[in-house]
Amino acid sequence: MAEPVDRRREERFPVTADVSCAFISPVVKDFAPAKIRDLSMAGIGLLLSRRIEIGSMLAMTLANPARGFTKTVLIEVTHVTPRDAAYLVGGTFTAPLTYQEMTALVM
Repeated sequence: MAEPVDRRREERFPVTADVSCAFISPVVKDFAPAKIRDLSMAGIGLLLSRRIEIGSMLAMTLANPARGFTKTVLIEVTHVTPRDAAYLVGGTFTAPLTYQEMTALVM
């Protein structure tokens, strides 16, 4: 049988035994519609149509097309409060926004 053709764009390198991966988790695509209620450099308030558990991790793309700004962030859910037909969800960014990123989003 012939060797399969390697179609990778970049060369891969082997790692030593010291390199490890603590965990791997799938990301659910399009979890629920979300509306940003407010945000700070450290965290965000969202309105979600579906309940999510405290401690969950969310991947979210923040964007302000008028300013040409887009950034994908990871958010750890810190509180969930039912609100009418939605949920008020608060979360902390795993890496805080910089002042420049924050101003690109809110100004």
